[in-house]
Amino acid sequence: MSNERFERALDDLLEILRNTEEYVNYRNTFSAIRDDEGAMECVDRIRELNVAVQGMSEDEYERESDNISAKMEELCSDSKVSDFILAEVDFSRLYQYITDRIVSTLDEETSSY
Repeated sequence: MSNERFERALDDLLEILRNTEEYVNYRNTFSAIRDDEGAMECVDRIRELNVAVQGMSEDEYERESDNISAKMEELCSDSKVSDFILAEVDFSRLYQYITDRIVSTLDEETSSY
C-alpha cells in the first residue's frame, strides 16, 4: 500500500469514527464539562481511582470495595461528570474493538504463512 493510499484510507476511517454515536456523545459530553474546573477535577480523580483499582490485588479490592464504591458515587454525583465518564468508556470500547479487530486480522494473516 502506498503512503498516499494509506493516508486516504486512514482519513476515511477517521471520518467514519467522527460520525459514530460513541464519538459524538463523547465530544458533546466533554464540551459540557471542559470549562468546568470542578467537573474536570472529578474526572481526574475518577481516572486516578480507576488506575489505583487496577493495581490492587483481589483481596485488597474486596477489602476496599465499599470505600471505592462510595468514592465513585461521590465523584459521579454531578450528572455531567457521570455522563462524560460513561461516554468516555463507550468510546474507549469502540477504540478497543477497532484495535482488537486490526490485530486479530493481521494475526490470522501471518499465522497462515
